[in-house]
Amino acid sequence: MNKILSTIISVFIFTSILFAQENDFKAVKDIQKTKIELSKLSENTSSIQSKFIQEKHLSFLTENIISKGEFYFKSPNQLRWEYSEPFEYIIVFNDKNILIKDEDKISTFDTESNKMFSEINNMMIGSIQGSLFTDGERFNVKYFENSNQYLLELDPKLPEMKSMLKTIKIYIDKADVSVSKIKMIESSDDFTSIVFIDRKLNQAIDNVIFNIQ
Repeated sequence: MNKILSTIISVFIFTSILFAQENDFKAVKDIQKTKIELSKLSENTSSIQSKFIQEKHLSFLTENIISKGEFYFKSPNQLRWEYSEPFEYIIVFNDKNILIKDEDKISTFDTESNKMFSEINNMMIGSIQGSLFTDGERFNVKYFENSNQYLLELDPKLPEMKSMLKTIKIYIDKADVSVSKIKMIESSDDFTSIVFIDRKLNQAIDNVIFNIQ
């Protein structure tokens, strides 16, 4: 169990590769107007399919760890992260269940019986769907923008989350109001970022994608 938890946290405790530098962003002047614009993320997005590049920075390593794969989201609460490089690994969040395939071994967990899994599930769904931005009980949110993107910085409030994460940064393209990058900075200042490439919005995704055989 500890190994599985450690693996999921390291995978999702999300460097920029393709997007604007953070010093290009300025504080949003009209936060209420921005919130209304960002509400389109959850209202207009029923599904997402995308390739991704993940970059993991660990202070004790001389080079960052680069992983690649494919991501699927289907509203309201189905996610699939399929890693293809440098190893094959699949994690599926399907309603209240988490399915993990590591080589030929498949493990299943119930998020309701494990608080850590439940937090990870809520965080991932909320980041993609937009509900995380309005979660005032768990996060302080700062709003920034440049000509092409919004940048939301979420600082955790809850002690158990603060022990793992310092800040979550979510980059949203203004053109289609979809998440283009997630970066999570740990309390140790190590970080992981994921850049979403070739995003396809609101296309049909078969439910079989969110099951592992």
